[in-house]
Amino acid sequence: MVFDFITIGKNAPRTDRHALGGMVTVDGSPAEKRIIVLLRRDFTVIATTLSNPTTGEWKVEGINEYEKRELIILALDSTGVYNAEVADYVTQVVTA
Repeated sequence: MVFDFITIGKNAPRTDRHALGGMVTVDGSPAEKRIIVLLRRDFTVIATTLSNPTTGEWKVEGINEYEKRELIILALDSTGVYNAEVADYVTQVVTA
């Protein structure tokens, strides 16, 4: 399982318009997987979503601003065939 992150917008000192997004693939094909965004310091769940089964794309918007490299992204495989994919030290982007 692999996912790549997309960046949107430019940096701004707002706390209500931050986002994360990416794409999940399994063996090179887009896949629907549960995505969980965690805060590194205490593993608080910031957001959850499902990736699109056709495109593999996912996005969470409207999250608060966190320090750079403070987030962990998990992509979970509900089939039990693959281990979860982890992206650590992630920074959200500003959308507008």
